[in-house]
Amino acid sequence: MKFWTIFAGAALATLPAAAFAEWPERPVSIVVPAGAGGGTDATARMLSERLQSKFGVPFNVINQGQGGGVVGISTIKEADPDGYTIGVIYNFAHYKPMGQADFNVDDFTPIAQYNFDPAGFHVSADNEWSTITEALDAIKAAPADYSISCGGGCGGSWPIALATLLNEWGVDMGQVRMIAGQGAAGALQDMVAGGFDVVPSSVPEAGPLIEAGRVKGLAVFGSERLAAFPDVPTLKEETGLDNSLGAWRGVVGPDGLSDEIADQLEAALAEIVESEDWQAQMTDRGFGIEWKPSDAFEAFMRGEEETVREIVGILGL
Repeated sequence: MKFWTIFAGAALATLPAAAFAEWPERPVSIVVPAGAGGGTDATARMLSERLQSKFGVPFNVINQGQGGGVVGISTIKEADPDGYTIGVIYNFAHYKPMGQADFNVDDFTPIAQYNFDPAGFHVSADNEWSTITEALDAIKAAPADYSISCGGGCGGSWPIALATLLNEWGVDMGQVRMIAGQGAAGALQDMVAGGFDVVPSSVPEAGPLIEAGRVKGLAVFGSERLAAFPDVPTLKEETGLDNSLGAWRGVVGPDGLSDEIADQLEAALAEIVESEDWQAQMTDRGFGIEWKPSDAFEAFMRGEEETVREIVGILGL
């Protein structure tokens, strides 16, 4: 018996690791640091369906939007790096300087970016500004005279995009009045009623009010005009600044995820993002498509970490 035990152990030791376990053998969790029904949740479920088809096991979406996303991002960060917990992530660089959580790029394994939604600069239809250049010049001349809604928290993607632009325009950020609220939709309605001068948000969020003639979109902070809103010019057209600023989403794992698993996920995501059905579904639902493979995504995240934390400091947040 002892001989056979030793022999079996020696034989098993010579087999490659793949003979014991091929990832994924069981369901994978996709942690979404946002509640059900929003854009992050919607794109995660679109990915989940296609990853399940690709790998043959369930990819289950787990919504953890508590604490403004802190709970979900913490779950991704602290997960075992075995490939069975990954997550959809967005701009998280503001949490640390604002004292909300300690997240850094090094806490994650960047896999790929799949989405970018440019910010838009919106004013009420009766506002005297007809171009974003006029607006920026006016705010620069008297920054304390104008109120800007953050939509939600002032560390979010839309207000940070606008603050980055204002800072680059030479506006004294110490005098700018940025006001937190309950979301872009409410802020836009408040602006129409005379409560704010400017609301940064995605253009589709302001779309119904633009179409109703109650809001003007003075610029979209992307590389090209949006097909659904061809009359809203790009920031570069209006100002000459070639800045793409807004909200982004990508897939990460916890730090320490093996290259083998990360590479499989990246290849699968590339195939998904290149597919016609994915692109059609994203476009139909108003989501922008932007692909960055792991290396470029990591570099982008590190750049975001630096610039966002700088602007949070300038804003005194």
